[in-house]
Amino acid sequence: MALRRPPTRIDLKADDVEEYDKIMKERRIAAEQLAMREKMGHRQPGSDFDETPPSLVSSRKKPTAAERIGYRKSSR
Repeated sequence: MALRRPPTRIDLKADDVEEYDKIMKERRIAAEQLAMREKMGHRQPGSDFDETPPSLVSSRKKPTAAERIGYRKSSR
């Protein structure tokens, strides 16, 4: 019989909630604009790539798992 630990509690700060609301609003606006363009027939093939909201575009490369956890390969 395994003992269960209590669930981990995650507390959000006001900044976290504001950032989440901002991102969700940008996504909703982008989706509405895309739907409006599709409805109006102004959609061009291959234009989906230009519809990404600025908050979802990263200007730097995505870190690897090793970089995220701070692992550094030892040179031998």
